[in-house]
Amino acid sequence: MRSKTILGAAGVMAALALLAGEAGAQAFPAEKAAQARTAVAECTAAGARKDEAAARPASAQATALLREWMQAEPRGVEPRVRLAAVRVRCEIPFADMMGAGALVGQANGLLEEALQIDSTHWEARFSLAMNHFHTPEFLGRTPDAIRHLEILMRQQGDGAQPHFAETYLALGDLYRRTGRTDEAAALWRRGAALFPADGRFAEKLGTGGGASASAPAARDSSRVVVMEAITVEAGTRMDDTRSAVALKRVDVLTTPGGTADVMQAFQTAPGATRAAEGSDLYVRGGDPAEAPVFVDGARLFYPGRYETLNGSTFGILDSQVLDAAYFSSGGFSARYGDALSGVLDVRTIGRPGTRTLAVNANTVQLGTSLRLPMTPSLGAWGTIRGTDARLMLAMHGRADEFARAPAALEGMAGMVWEPRAGTEVKLTAMADEDALAREVDAYGYSGPFRSQGSNRLAALSGRTLLGEARVAVRGAVSASRRQTRFRFGVLDRERTDRGATARVDADVSLAGGGRVSFGAEGAWMDNAQAGIVPSTDRLAPGSPADALDTGEDARHLGGYVEAERALSSSLAVIAGMRADRLPGEDAWSADPRLALAYRAGDWTLRLGGGVFHQGRWRTRYRVPDAGAPAGTPTAARHLVVGAERGGEPSLKVEGYVKRYAGYVADGDGPRIEAGRVAGVDAIVRWSEQRRLNGWITYSYLDGQVELEDGRTAPGAVDVRHSLTAVARWSFRPGWELGSTLRIGSGKPFTDITGGREGPDGRVAPVYGAPNGARLPTYRRLDARVTRYLPMRAGVGVVYLETLNLLDTKNVSGYTYGAGYAERRPTLSYFSQRTLVLGLGLTF
Repeated sequence: MRSKTILGAAGVMAALALLAGEAGAQAFPAEKAAQARTAVAECTAAGARKDEAAARPASAQATALLREWMQAEPRGVEPRVRLAAVRVRCEIPFADMMGAGALVGQANGLLEEALQIDSTHWEARFSLAMNHFHTPEFLGRTPDAIRHLEILMRQQGDGAQPHFAETYLALGDLYRRTGRTDEAAALWRRGAALFPADGRFAEKLGTGGGASASAPAARDSSRVVVMEAITVEAGTRMDDTRSAVALKRVDVLTTPGGTADVMQAFQTAPGATRAAEGSDLYVRGGDPAEAPVFVDGARLFYPGRYETLNGSTFGILDSQVLDAAYFSSGGFSARYGDALSGVLDVRTIGRPGTRTLAVNANTVQLGTSLRLPMTPSLGAWGTIRGTDARLMLAMHGRADEFARAPAALEGMAGMVWEPRAGTEVKLTAMADEDALAREVDAYGYSGPFRSQGSNRLAALSGRTLLGEARVAVRGAVSASRRQTRFRFGVLDRERTDRGATARVDADVSLAGGGRVSFGAEGAWMDNAQAGIVPSTDRLAPGSPADALDTGEDARHLGGYVEAERALSSSLAVIAGMRADRLPGEDAWSADPRLALAYRAGDWTLRLGGGVFHQGRWRTRYRVPDAGAPAGTPTAARHLVVGAERGGEPSLKVEGYVKRYAGYVADGDGPRIEAGRVAGVDAIVRWSEQRRLNGWITYSYLDGQVELEDGRTAPGAVDVRHSLTAVARWSFRPGWELGSTLRIGSGKPFTDITGGREGPDGRVAPVYGAPNGARLPTYRRLDARVTRYLPMRAGVGVVYLETLNLLDTKNVSGYTYGAGYAERRPTLSYFSQRTLVLGLGLTF
């Protein structure tokens, strides 16, 4: 859902200000009452122009004064009405969906209190009616809006005060909404007679004041808050020269089958390749390590939990504290270094403006989150969730698949200080532990694969505006640690990664237009590995293995400069340059990057590209595989061409070519010399329909690698066709049915065609052509039924989700029996229909 705030017409607000300004403050000093009204006006104006830096301090001042007013006058109506306006007009423009719901709930509570004191107060009842008017229809507030407006109609009688016209206009719209078109037309005709100078009635009734009740209703200019269904979306501004995808927390929470997982939600975005069922993000044919994940400026070692030899099952980021996330799948800004394919940059929520407590529970997980304003400039938030899959596995008869059911405990917390307008300092901390032991038949051994993992992260970030907001400076320092352990047959490996990073960035708006950005970053990292690792692809006890006890460290230094300029009203350009000494590398790299955008009517055309480098430093472990093409790329060149059209539906299409180079040795298979990926991504999105919204993405990908011996082979992530379709249907008030369909061509792999006995009596595999075989096509249909519950502090939900509704037995790989004579499929984690029942409540 999307939250927007649109203020009422200037004339209406002037009339309401006169009403609210009537004498009522006797105990409260008149001077302070005037200051409160001024602060409300300032934050309202800032909210209208989406100026958060100005709105925040004005809102805090208004809130403090109005609460003092309410204490001085316990039965004061005006401070309650004005405080409700602060919540709606000053704070909702900068809140996410759940936060907006909580703010509307608080505003409604204040207005109801005002009406209990004075049931004839026009502004209090009209404001309450309009809050209900613009609450999503599926939450069932339309009858309440009608009731309050009809009370106002009786209260107004035949009065013709200018602001009374708003009641006629809004109530007529509600009558139209509920199919009472004749009553709507009659009401507007009556309004036109009482307010002959108001041309809006003629618009409602038809050109020239005719009586057509079928004329489309004009969009109400006094709407307070609208929470509409939205999807993953990209910016369409003229100066948005680079194509990117922006994700809001509500997208994560409402994507059917996404399990409220940030990483899995992004897998439905264009540019993400459906290469595996877990949470790893494969971007346009690249390995997940090529698309780093940042949280509040800190780079994560690995964003997954329940890690296996084939990646992780879920992500570690808690959507409850997600504010926004930025994802680019190619040609991204010079701001980001040490990345080859894409970037995922996540920002947690800022200083809470209202106190809320949320509880989320389902058959797998229990969690709670708290947002706590502490002072007008200081606030804190926290979230904790525990996972235990035993109940879900028992419900589906799968308990015997796990020697230890997946379990995890995760927490995130933040403290945000805003000492002055335009300045924010944030401390973010994250910790998690996870473990599982799943029965696996792979690499010549059948037994429990045991995995344990933990993450620790602390980040201090800040931003400030200088020089009349023409200069923005951001900085961040962080420390992180990740520990993993795998035990499976002969494999018993533990690895600990540590790191510390610091970076500073500045954006300068130029007097003649345009912008210059520059920054620098540095990082230190090390790892320690211990245990036993196999020396072949056989993991059964007694297989050849080596003792492991190593440690190494690396450093990263980098900086960039980037300039943005509109060359005309239709053409904009960004040019940038990066220089890095990357982890594991001795030489410096230089990366020029360029992006252009051209606006032609409703279309935005984009061209972008450049050079990208990444160090050889990697954290993932792979079992030796002499059949798979081997090598880690350290350089890539991108070229991206795209076209995007806004409106309803919106459309975006991109074609790209990516060439890999600079491969370094990694693995036991045929050596890779170079690689190439080319493809097309497209998304069509419906987000403004009354009942049915969603999006469809399609990707075509052709990835090839050139081997040292002259052969070519498909790339490891050469998934030719990927289709994702997401739909959400509000089939009745308060109810929503959602579904996600995922289809992906089979990923390539190197088949084993048999075994050959060696001189030592061991049977060695005989490999087919490198990546010459493919897994079966991946198909999965998920569905969710959701019931939305209006709550005083926001919106509650109860849902039933079905993962893999059609019970499709998707194959994630193959294992080979003794002597490599038999090939058996390994089914994916969600290869069986799985039901999840859950709820979320906000207090």
